Amino acid sequence: MTADRVMSNEFSNRRDWLRHLSEIGRMHGFFERLGRRHSALYVQEGETLIVSFDEATRVYSRTPDGLPVGFDAVRSREWSLLNIMGSGQSWFRDPELYRFFDRLIDEDFFESFDRVLFLGCGPMCGYAAAAYSVAAPGAHVLALSPAATLDRADAPFELRYRAARRLNFTDRYGYAPFMLEGAAKATVIYDPFEVLDAAHAAQFRAPNVTRIPFRWGGPNLQAFFDRHGALLDRLALVTLRGRLTPLRFAQLTRNARRTDAIYLDRVVKRALDRGRTGLARRAATKAADLTGDPRFAAHLEALDGL
Repeated sequence: MTADRVMSNEFSNRRDWLRHLSEIGRMHGFFERLGRRHSALYVQEGETLIVSFDEATRVYSRTPDGLPVGFDAVRSREWSLLNIMGSGQSWFRDPELYRFFDRLIDEDFFESFDRVLFLGCGPMCGYAAAAYSVAAPGAHVLALSPAATLDRADAPFELRYRAARRLNFTDRYGYAPFMLEGAAKATVIYDPFEVLDAAHAAQFRAPNVTRIPFRWGGPNLQAFFDRHGALLDRLALVTLRGRLTPLRFAQLTRNARRTDAIYLDRVVKRALDRGRTGLARRAATKAADLTGDPRFAAHLEALDGL
């Protein structure tokens, strides 16, 4: 069992898992299917609402409890949660989902909360968090490596999601950076060494947007935060308080970065790619002492042979 795949022991199949989510919704709010590819889970707790976007496959097969991103805040902070879950590469582009948000707006759903945070991790879910935040003016947004759009005119460089490029990104909730106009503040976290992620992040440049580079975070920032417990929950809290600056982000992630073998391995490899063998040796030595991971001994052995 690897760090990238942690199968829940609680559910024998997807039907049992969905039944569990439905039961949570029935007891604490609602669980609603929205067309063929989306669902909404609402858990009513406190006066702060976190609106999160997640992928069904990730939640079912890679989380120990089968619960979507943002649920930690329900348990630890008694925040309310509205989670939108997509099946496959839906990119949350679905008229059923548009009508669902229309209904929430008509019912003044978001206005019943003191604070609202939209959260999404990765190109697809980060895109959705930014795009749908327009439904709740004054909300905060935290998006990790979000795509701006998959429309060919605005993202001709994006070739990773060929099938999804057939979806319509020119109608409602289409271009995520424009949808942030009414947000109180949006924070976009990305790895500047991931060229495509950086190209998308560059399009989020409104005055109410803070872009925070997370160097060597890699192509899957959520995996880093998943390895460090409540770290994403702490980031969400600081974001809601309007205090997530590049310096505060560095402070919050410092201990995790110092002990994360996957992150440190990326640092060493980046130094080697740039021909900075002295830096690579220092980083590998320190990482070996801090983590005991054998990959750093291998790096040092290779460096000794240079």
